[in-house]
Amino acid sequence: MASTKGKIIRLFSRFALERATVLSVEAFGGFQLVRLGSTMDGYAAGTKVQLLLPCDEVRTYTPIRHPEGMLLLGWKHADGPGARWFAEVQPGAVIPFIGPQRSLTIDNGPIVLVGDETSVAVAAALSIERSGFVHTVIQSDNPSDVYSAAKAVGLDNVDVVLRGDINAIIDAVSDRLSVVRDSVVVLTGCSDLIVAVRDRLRSNGVKNIKTKTYWIPGKVGLD
Repeated sequence: MASTKGKIIRLFSRFALERATVLSVEAFGGFQLVRLGSTMDGYAAGTKVQLLLPCDEVRTYTPIRHPEGMLLLGWKHADGPGARWFAEVQPGAVIPFIGPQRSLTIDNGPIVLVGDETSVAVAAALSIERSGFVHTVIQSDNPSDVYSAAKAVGLDNVDVVLRGDINAIIDAVSDRLSVVRDSVVVLTGCSDLIVAVRDRLRSNGVKNIKTKTYWIPGKVGLD
């Protein structure tokens, strides 16, 4: 069933929304990389776009800069209309969207970004903007998929640890902070992951932490 928000946005979509055309679709394991042609440019890393899907649901994603418009990287193994759209969309489709809008704002400087599969896109966007100053730690049961998707969007300096291995995440973050001490630690992705890592880091004396929740178990349509 379409959301009320989606139905309202659909009413104004003909004249109030930007539009992008799907130029190509490429799979990297459980990830789907969608290249969109649009006139959107000049947006900062960490901004968001909200797609009005054909089913009139609205889903939020981090755009990655691209000369023709933007790249969107979706995780197809997630449940819901967003994952289905990524799995089914074909070149030539036109998608209305809102944005770009502010979502994650980080002061200039080095970053250690922690997250899950939903965090690879924002890590890539930040890495393009701050080349050489972003180190990423991703939890996943599909490390080869993460590495393949990361390479496709130009993201390097990536560590992948098994899902739920908080000790490994803390070790990876601590190793990076020992080298670049003024890094801000940015926690993204699932709310459970963010809380667990944040609490451990705080107990270790790490104070320079930012958080951005992309999804909460059992809740849908999080902006």
